[in-house]
Amino acid sequence: MNSNCNVKTVQPKHKVDLKDFKLPEISVNGLIISETEIAEELQYHQADKLEMVVQMAAQALVIKRLLLDEIKADAKVLETQNEESLIQELLESKLETTIIEADTCLNYFKQNMDKFKTLPLLEVDHILLPAAPDDIGTRDKAKSLAAQIIAQLKSNHSQFAQLAKEYSACPSKAMGGNLGQITKGQTVAEFESQIVRLPIGLAEKPIESRYGFHIVRVSNKIEGRQLEYPMVELKIKQYLQHRQDRLAIQAYIQNLADKADIKGFKLSFAEENIHI
Repeated sequence: MNSNCNVKTVQPKHKVDLKDFKLPEISVNGLIISETEIAEELQYHQADKLEMVVQMAAQALVIKRLLLDEIKADAKVLETQNEESLIQELLESKLETTIIEADTCLNYFKQNMDKFKTLPLLEVDHILLPAAPDDIGTRDKAKSLAAQIIAQLKSNHSQFAQLAKEYSACPSKAMGGNLGQITKGQTVAEFESQIVRLPIGLAEKPIESRYGFHIVRVSNKIEGRQLEYPMVELKIKQYLQHRQDRLAIQAYIQNLADKADIKGFKLSFAEENIHI
Protein backbone atom coordinates (compact mmCIF):
# COMPACT_ATOMS: atom_id res chain seq x y z
CA MET A 1 0.00 0.00 0.00
CA ASN A 2 1.08 3.60 -0.58
CA SER A 3 2.46 5.38 2.51
CA ASN A 4 -0.25 8.02 2.16
CA CYS A 5 -2.78 5.38 3.10
CA ASN A 6 -3.47 4.59 6.74
CA VAL A 7 -3.00 0.84 6.28
CA LYS A 8 0.76 1.09 5.92
CA THR A 9 2.63 0.99 9.22
CA VAL A 10 5.01 3.94 9.57
CA GLN A 11 8.70 3.08 9.83
CA PRO A 12 10.48 3.90 13.10
CA LYS A 13 12.63 6.60 11.48
CA HIS A 14 10.98 9.44 9.60
CA LYS A 15 11.35 13.14 8.90
CA VAL A 16 9.39 15.65 10.94
CA ASP A 17 8.38 19.07 9.60
CA LEU A 18 9.22 21.75 12.19
CA LYS A 19 8.17 24.76 10.14
CA ASP A 20 6.67 27.42 12.40
CA PHE A 21 7.07 25.18 15.48
CA LYS A 22 9.07 26.51 18.43
CA LEU A 23 11.13 23.88 20.22
CA PRO A 24 11.41 24.03 24.03
CA GLU A 25 14.47 25.47 25.78
CA ILE A 26 15.82 22.70 28.02
CA SER A 27 18.89 22.36 30.20
CA VAL A 28 20.12 19.57 32.46
CA ASN A 29 22.58 20.46 35.23
CA GLY A 30 23.46 23.66 33.41
CA LEU A 31 24.04 22.01 30.03
CA ILE A 32 21.63 23.14 27.31
CA ILE A 33 20.02 20.57 25.04
CA SER A 34 20.15 22.36 21.71
CA GLU A 35 17.33 22.72 19.20
CA THR A 36 19.52 20.82 16.75
CA GLU A 37 19.74 17.85 19.12
CA ILE A 38 15.97 17.84 19.62
CA ALA A 39 15.31 18.19 15.88
CA GLU A 40 17.61 15.25 15.10
CA GLU A 41 16.04 13.10 17.83
CA LEU A 42 12.50 13.73 16.54
CA GLN A 43 12.91 11.33 13.63
CA TYR A 44 13.15 8.36 16.00
CA HIS A 45 9.73 8.94 17.57
CA GLN A 46 6.18 8.92 16.27
CA ALA A 47 2.80 10.00 17.60
CA ASP A 48 -0.49 11.52 16.43
CA LYS A 49 0.53 15.11 17.20
CA LEU A 50 3.81 16.95 16.73
CA GLU A 51 3.70 18.23 20.32
CA MET A 52 3.76 14.63 21.54
CA VAL A 53 6.66 13.73 19.24
CA VAL A 54 8.62 16.69 20.62
CA GLN A 55 7.78 15.60 24.19
CA MET A 56 9.05 12.08 23.50
CA ALA A 57 12.24 13.29 21.83
CA ALA A 58 12.99 15.81 24.57
CA GLN A 59 12.44 13.21 27.28
CA ALA A 60 14.82 10.78 25.58
CA LEU A 61 17.52 13.46 25.48
CA VAL A 62 16.95 14.54 29.09
CA ILE A 63 17.21 10.93 30.28
CA LYS A 64 20.34 10.38 28.22
CA ARG A 65 21.93 13.48 29.74
CA LEU A 66 21.03 12.38 33.30
CA LEU A 67 22.57 8.95 32.73
CA LEU A 68 25.72 10.33 31.11
CA ASP A 69 26.17 12.74 34.01
CA GLU A 70 25.96 9.75 36.34
CA ILE A 71 28.54 7.86 34.28
CA LYS A 72 30.96 10.79 34.06
CA ALA A 73 32.13 10.15 37.61
CA ASP A 74 34.47 7.63 35.99
CA ALA A 75 36.22 9.61 33.24
CA LYS A 76 38.45 6.71 32.19
CA VAL A 77 35.47 4.57 31.30
CA LEU A 78 34.16 7.25 28.96
CA GLU A 79 37.39 7.09 26.97
CA THR A 80 37.11 3.38 26.22
CA GLN A 81 33.44 2.78 25.40
CA ASN A 82 30.69 4.48 23.40
CA GLU A 83 27.81 6.25 25.16
CA GLU A 84 25.16 3.67 24.28
CA SER A 85 27.18 0.78 25.73
CA LEU A 86 27.92 2.70 28.90
CA ILE A 87 24.27 3.61 29.40
CA GLN A 88 23.20 0.01 28.85
CA GLU A 89 25.75 -1.25 31.38
CA LEU A 90 24.67 1.36 33.92
CA LEU A 91 20.98 0.43 33.63
CA GLU A 92 21.69 -3.30 33.79
CA SER A 93 23.70 -2.75 36.97
CA LYS A 94 20.64 -1.18 38.60
CA LEU A 95 18.36 -4.16 37.94
CA GLU A 96 17.83 -6.82 40.58
CA THR A 97 16.63 -10.11 39.10
CA THR A 98 13.39 -11.26 40.71
CA ILE A 99 11.68 -14.49 39.67
CA ILE A 100 8.10 -14.04 38.50
CA GLU A 101 6.13 -16.80 40.21
CA ALA A 102 3.68 -19.03 38.30
CA ASP A 103 0.80 -17.97 40.57
CA THR A 104 1.49 -14.32 39.75
CA CYS A 105 1.21 -15.05 36.03
CA LEU A 106 -2.00 -17.05 36.43
CA ASN A 107 -3.60 -14.35 38.58
CA TYR A 108 -2.69 -11.72 36.00
CA PHE A 109 -4.34 -13.83 33.31
CA LYS A 110 -7.54 -14.27 35.33
CA GLN A 111 -7.76 -10.56 36.10
CA ASN A 112 -7.07 -9.46 32.51
CA MET A 113 -8.72 -12.07 30.31
CA ASP A 114 -10.02 -9.46 27.87
CA LYS A 115 -6.41 -8.72 26.92
CA PHE A 116 -5.90 -12.31 25.84
CA LYS A 117 -8.13 -12.53 22.82
CA THR A 118 -7.19 -12.64 19.19
CA LEU A 119 -8.11 -9.40 17.48
CA PRO A 120 -11.13 -9.46 15.18
CA LEU A 121 -10.74 -9.78 11.44
CA LEU A 122 -12.34 -6.80 9.74
CA GLU A 123 -13.32 -5.94 6.20
CA VAL A 124 -13.17 -2.17 5.99
CA ASP A 125 -13.92 0.63 3.54
CA HIS A 126 -12.59 4.11 4.27
CA ILE A 127 -12.28 7.61 2.88
CA LEU A 128 -9.13 9.45 3.94
CA LEU A 129 -9.28 13.24 4.20
CA PRO A 130 -5.59 14.15 4.51
CA ALA A 131 -4.14 16.61 7.03
CA ALA A 132 -0.65 16.85 8.53
CA PRO A 133 -0.46 16.28 12.31
CA ASP A 134 0.71 19.85 12.98
CA ASP A 135 -1.61 21.61 10.49
CA ILE A 136 -4.44 22.58 12.83
CA GLY A 137 -6.39 24.56 10.24
CA THR A 138 -6.42 21.78 7.68
CA ARG A 139 -7.28 19.18 10.33
CA ASP A 140 -10.28 21.22 11.48
CA LYS A 141 -11.50 21.50 7.89
CA ALA A 142 -10.96 17.77 7.27
CA LYS A 143 -12.88 16.87 10.44
CA SER A 144 -15.77 19.13 9.45
CA LEU A 145 -15.87 17.70 5.92
CA ALA A 146 -15.76 14.16 7.31
CA ALA A 147 -18.82 14.87 9.44
CA GLN A 148 -20.65 16.20 6.39
CA ILE A 149 -19.78 13.11 4.33
CA ILE A 150 -20.95 10.81 7.14
CA ALA A 151 -24.26 12.67 7.29
CA GLN A 152 -24.62 12.27 3.52
CA LEU A 153 -23.82 8.55 3.71
CA LYS A 154 -26.41 8.02 6.43
CA SER A 155 -29.00 9.13 3.91
CA ASN A 156 -27.56 7.01 1.10
CA HIS A 157 -25.01 4.28 1.90
CA SER A 158 -24.66 3.38 -1.76
CA GLN A 159 -22.67 6.59 -2.37
CA PHE A 160 -19.63 5.35 -0.40
CA ALA A 161 -17.59 4.19 -3.41
CA GLN A 162 -18.42 7.34 -5.36
CA LEU A 163 -17.44 9.62 -2.47
CA ALA A 164 -14.24 7.65 -1.87
CA LYS A 165 -13.18 8.24 -5.48
CA GLU A 166 -14.05 11.92 -5.13
CA TYR A 167 -12.47 12.75 -1.76
CA SER A 168 -10.10 10.02 -0.54
CA ALA A 169 -6.32 10.55 -0.57
CA CYS A 170 -5.68 6.81 -0.17
CA PRO A 171 -4.93 4.62 -3.21
CA SER A 172 -7.83 2.43 -2.05
CA LYS A 173 -10.16 5.02 -3.60
CA ALA A 174 -9.67 3.17 -6.89
CA MET A 175 -11.49 0.25 -5.22
CA GLY A 176 -14.21 2.45 -3.80
CA GLY A 177 -12.28 2.86 -0.53
CA ASN A 178 -12.03 -0.88 0.16
CA LEU A 179 -9.01 -1.84 2.28
CA GLY A 180 -9.76 -5.55 2.17
CA GLN A 181 -9.40 -7.68 5.30
CA ILE A 182 -7.52 -6.07 8.17
CA THR A 183 -6.09 -7.65 11.30
CA LYS A 184 -3.51 -6.67 13.90
CA GLY A 185 -0.39 -4.88 12.72
CA GLN A 186 -1.61 -3.95 9.25
CA THR A 187 -2.52 -0.36 10.13
CA VAL A 188 -0.97 2.36 12.25
CA ALA A 189 -1.72 1.89 15.94
CA GLU A 190 -4.11 4.81 16.44
CA PHE A 191 -6.29 3.67 13.53
CA GLU A 192 -6.23 0.01 14.56
CA SER A 193 -7.17 0.69 18.18
CA GLN A 194 -10.33 2.49 17.05
CA ILE A 195 -11.59 0.27 14.23
CA VAL A 196 -11.39 -2.96 16.25
CA ARG A 197 -14.09 -1.57 18.55
CA LEU A 198 -16.48 -0.62 15.74
CA PRO A 199 -19.63 -2.62 15.01
CA ILE A 200 -20.60 -3.57 11.46
CA GLY A 201 -21.82 -0.56 9.51
CA LEU A 202 -20.91 3.09 9.03
CA ALA A 203 -18.96 4.64 11.92
CA GLU A 204 -20.94 7.44 13.57
CA LYS A 205 -17.90 9.73 13.83
CA PRO A 206 -14.73 10.20 11.77
CA ILE A 207 -11.62 8.42 13.00
CA GLU A 208 -8.51 10.52 13.50
CA SER A 209 -4.98 9.36 12.69
CA ARG A 210 -1.64 10.99 11.94
CA TYR A 211 -2.73 11.09 8.29
CA GLY A 212 -5.95 13.02 8.83
CA PHE A 213 -9.57 11.93 9.28
CA HIS A 214 -11.20 8.74 8.04
CA ILE A 215 -14.79 7.95 7.21
CA VAL A 216 -15.00 4.24 8.02
CA ARG A 217 -17.48 1.52 7.15
CA VAL A 218 -17.07 -2.02 8.52
CA SER A 219 -18.70 -4.40 6.07
CA ASN A 220 -17.77 -7.63 7.87
CA LYS A 221 -16.31 -8.57 11.25
CA ILE A 222 -15.16 -11.88 12.69
CA GLU A 223 -14.80 -11.48 16.45
CA GLY A 224 -11.61 -12.53 18.21
CA ARG A 225 -11.53 -15.70 20.33
CA GLN A 226 -10.45 -16.16 23.94
CA LEU A 227 -6.96 -17.63 24.28
CA GLU A 228 -6.27 -20.39 26.81
CA TYR A 229 -3.77 -19.73 29.60
CA PRO A 230 -1.07 -22.20 28.38
CA MET A 231 -0.99 -20.33 25.07
CA VAL A 232 -0.03 -17.04 26.74
CA GLU A 233 1.73 -18.12 29.95
CA LEU A 234 5.23 -17.41 28.62
CA LYS A 235 4.20 -14.08 27.14
CA ILE A 236 2.65 -13.02 30.45
CA LYS A 237 5.80 -13.97 32.34
CA GLN A 238 7.95 -12.01 29.90
CA TYR A 239 5.63 -9.02 30.12
CA LEU A 240 5.56 -8.99 33.93
CA GLN A 241 9.35 -9.29 34.03
CA HIS A 242 9.69 -6.48 31.51
CA ARG A 243 7.24 -4.31 33.47
CA GLN A 244 9.09 -4.97 36.71
CA ASP A 245 12.43 -4.06 35.11
CA ARG A 246 10.95 -0.98 33.45
CA LEU A 247 9.44 0.31 36.69
CA ALA A 248 12.76 -0.20 38.47
CA ILE A 249 14.60 1.75 35.78
CA GLN A 250 11.96 4.49 35.82
CA ALA A 251 12.32 4.81 39.59
CA TYR A 252 16.10 5.06 39.20
CA ILE A 253 15.85 7.72 36.48
CA GLN A 254 13.21 9.64 38.45
CA ASN A 255 15.57 9.67 41.43
CA LEU A 256 18.32 11.11 39.22
CA ALA A 257 15.89 13.73 37.92
CA ASP A 258 14.80 14.71 41.43
CA LYS A 259 18.43 15.42 42.34
CA ALA A 260 19.28 17.16 39.06
CA ASP A 261 18.76 20.77 37.97
CA ILE A 262 16.38 20.41 35.00
CA LYS A 263 14.91 23.51 33.40
CA GLY A 264 12.21 23.66 30.73
CA PHE A 265 11.06 20.05 31.01
CA LYS A 266 9.38 17.56 33.35
CA LEU A 267 9.73 13.79 32.99
CA SER A 268 6.52 11.80 32.47
CA PHE A 269 6.50 8.01 32.27
CA ALA A 270 3.60 6.14 30.62
CA GLU A 271 2.45 2.60 31.40
CA GLU A 272 2.62 0.18 28.48
CA ASN A 273 -0.09 -2.34 27.71
CA ILE A 274 0.51 -6.01 27.09
CA HIS A 275 0.20 -7.04 23.43
CA ILE A 276 -0.69 -10.51 22.17
